[in-house]
Amino acid sequence: MKINKENLFSPDQEVKTSGVYIGYLILKLLKNKERASIFDIYNEVKKINSIFNYSSTMHALIFLYMNGLIDFSEPYIYKINQ
Repeated sequence: MKINKENLFSPDQEVKTSGVYIGYLILKLLKNKERASIFDIYNEVKKINSIFNYSSTMHALIFLYMNGLIDFSEPYIYKINQ
């Protein structure tokens, strides 16, 4: 399957609410942390980007997990070091 930008976000969608951008913000938050809770991530990203919502966070987490960049262990999210 060919992956292109149309598969990552909709052209009608605001870029700052896309899963890819929110995923970037999540990785940025996890840069110096071993782990973070889903609630901490949501609150921190909300401070940085006030126009995003909960579903954007879920899409970003799915995107990051499917690409092998994070892992879950309730209620924490861990960045996978590569």
